[in-house]
Amino acid sequence: MKDSVYLERIKVYCVKINQYISGVDNVNEFLKDEQKIDAIMLNLEQIGETAKKLSLRTKENFPSIHWRSIIGLRNMISHQYEGVKLHIVYDIALHNIPVLLNILLSSTSSKRALGSK
Repeated sequence: MKDSVYLERIKVYCVKINQYISGVDNVNEFLKDEQKIDAIMLNLEQIGETAKKLSLRTKENFPSIHWRSIIGLRNMISHQYEGVKLHIVYDIALHNIPVLLNILLSSTSSKRALGSK
């Protein structure tokens, strides 16, 4: 599969996370909502799984994205689901995912990452 498809998938997962977290006012509210926790963690896991499939060239063309951390989070969710610190998941969903989405939505970055002029 092409990297462009993977990047589009990551964007979709980011949009979903943004939708899920948008109605949450604080971390305590998040911690009480198991459905939101599960939905956000699933999409974070999918972002990491998809990021693993990206070529090195594409990853290098997005130097401000911490791909290793994204993939590391996926591994933690997959292998230590019960041990994941939910306040960190909340912080990632609230702060990091919108930044990731904005970077990927940048047409200049997308074209550059895919080798277009």
